[in-house]
Amino acid sequence: MSMSFSNRIKKEMTEAIVRALLEDAGYRVIDSGIEKVLRELSCLSSIEYAKLGYPEVMSRLPDFTVMDREQTVKYLVEVKYRTEWSDSLFDEVKEQVRLFGEVVLVSVNAKAADPNNYKSPSRFIRCCALRFRGEAYEFQHKKKIGESYQTVWASVDEITNPESWLWWAMLPLHEKFPLMKEAENRETLLQAVKALAGILDS
Repeated sequence: MSMSFSNRIKKEMTEAIVRALLEDAGYRVIDSGIEKVLRELSCLSSIEYAKLGYPEVMSRLPDFTVMDREQTVKYLVEVKYRTEWSDSLFDEVKEQVRLFGEVVLVSVNAKAADPNNYKSPSRFIRCCALRFRGEAYEFQHKKKIGESYQTVWASVDEITNPESWLWWAMLPLHEKFPLMKEAENRETLLQAVKALAGILDS
């Protein structure tokens, strides 16, 4: 369970910033990761943790449970920061998705390219839902169909050449969490990205 001090700081700061963005939009954000529920476990090695005999499912609890104000909509959210993002992240959370049915992966990439010069802060923080349908591991993304983009599901196993399109095919936060409007949260998002790029990119 233990990780280096540097990586722990990066993890906690990334989660804190995503929490702040969601709470500013009006969502209720509840810690559900095991290291937040049982903070004493964070100092244990993987061997020491294994000796405690907790069920595997506890170690795979998503970071947050996110609900709307009325508590009628629920998302299980896992947050990941990567200096160099890749689709291998889908493999990292695969068993977690298998256990919980559907998980929203919020990915932070402070080095995200801007090939079309949109200058949108949402390019740094993207998300996608992941689920199993039978044995098929699927991800949710945007795809151009006809003249418009639609949100569709596709098999993770069918991803090809992800570097050229996958990051942009993932959803901006406001498209998965509709209480968050990009225009209203633009400055907050820009500040969050600057904090991540300046402090975590090392």
